[in-house]
Amino acid sequence: MKVYDPERTEKAKAALARMPKRTLDIFIANQVEGLSYVEIARREGLFLWQVRRHMLRAIHIIAREMR
Repeated sequence: MKVYDPERTEKAKAALARMPKRTLDIFIANQVEGLSYVEIARREGLFLWQVRRHMLRAIHIIAREMR
């Protein structure tokens, strides 16, 4: 069982705060709402490659902040 780590929580919050709004919205749609990239693209009026780019940006921000 994992123990609560306040430092890790703060790093995660910082990562979310650093994301541009649209990137955060797309990240939440995928990771919280469970929407696929195709569903997000349709909902947001974006091309699939744009959704992928936003998700990649989100992942890079998270990875950088979690170090």
